[in-house]
Amino acid sequence: MEQTNFTCRVDADLKQAFLRAAKANDRSASVLIRDFMRDYVQRWSIQGRQETLPFDYRTHERKEATC
Repeated sequence: MEQTNFTCRVDADLKQAFLRAAKANDRSASVLIRDFMRDYVQRWSIQGRQETLPFDYRTHERKEATC
């Protein structure tokens, strides 16, 4: 799967609090953000706004196209 960077601006205090919380839970900030993005897309899909996901939600792997 091709990967890309995602950049966003956030309040410095929020960033530091997030990094501390992630570290306290032995998780990296990038893993938590990717998990949030997957969860958000999954919820959006369940609400009927999207037919399929570009990856398998449970394994985080791309789904193979079937004909």
